[in-house]
Amino acid sequence: MTAHATGRTRMQRAKGYDPEPLDVPPLFTSPPQPVAMLRWLVTKYMWPQSSAWIALAALVYHLFTPSLERFASLDAGDISLIWLRNAVLMFVVIGGQHWWLHIRKSQGTEFKYESRWLAANRKSFTFNNQTRDNMFWTLVSGGGIAALYEAMMFRLYATESIPQLSSLWAICAMTFAVFWIEGVHFYLNHRLLHLDPLYKWFHALHHRNVNTGPWSGISMHPGEHLLYLSLPFVFLVLPGSPFIITFCLVYLMISPSPSHSGFDRFKMGEGANVHGGDYFHNLHHRYFEVNYGMLLLPMDKWFGTFHDGSVEAHEEMKDRRRTTPEV
Repeated sequence: MTAHATGRTRMQRAKGYDPEPLDVPPLFTSPPQPVAMLRWLVTKYMWPQSSAWIALAALVYHLFTPSLERFASLDAGDISLIWLRNAVLMFVVIGGQHWWLHIRKSQGTEFKYESRWLAANRKSFTFNNQTRDNMFWTLVSGGGIAALYEAMMFRLYATESIPQLSSLWAICAMTFAVFWIEGVHFYLNHRLLHLDPLYKWFHALHHRNVNTGPWSGISMHPGEHLLYLSLPFVFLVLPGSPFIITFCLVYLMISPSPSHSGFDRFKMGEGANVHGGDYFHNLHHRYFEVNYGMLLLPMDKWFGTFHDGSVEAHEEMKDRRRTTPEV
């Protein structure tokens, strides 16, 4: 059966697992379907990954983060403690996924978007090795800038310089709202980074990863980390809380690891599997000029950069490329 017969596009660089075209959220369709959208939010978006990020952030904040009082005076030692916490967290969560999927190869290439494995001897990567390249930029630049941003915001909360929520219900509601705020924030800074010279200066480093792995998620140039991790600064204006700041940064550091894992689904046993990678974002790494945002908000639909993995969407993308003048 051909790709056109199934409505699917095939991998251009290496054959691998080819999911069905994306089942887009009801928010992408017209007329509005509020009940269906609520069901999608609860059963597909929040469960299990998004709920897991909130739970992980709560654990990290309450057990492994210095008390707010320590940040009344910004100290390099406290920033270093947060960086160390970030590094350990990433080694456990991201490193665990990498070990299970790419070192132990527990499910082989089943559900893997590309049949080839990560590059081990390629000069385009720092240290000529894709995994070491990704680990370096993730742990040193990503973990370090995240620690600095968290400490800066804690300093402002400790000195009561910015508005702070006190009600548990308000904190819960704002935590939930972070997903939507990040949907807009990510789309805008991502589109910006695809413009020259910012792409050449910063974002090209991330796009070395066409065939992605868990450590690819936030393997970025420090210039990109400054933008990507800037979400907490929204709470210079909006009322927030120290926990929400930790949640923002834990979410930004950890959630890209399964979405970049290279595997559409994770096997949990014989005949059992759960959602793993993000096919929507995988298409971005494959074709570059599509899917700048995330499925929670239809911004790619609104701005004409949406690709759902179907042949029809692929032809639309090629038509855009033919009609867009080269800069």
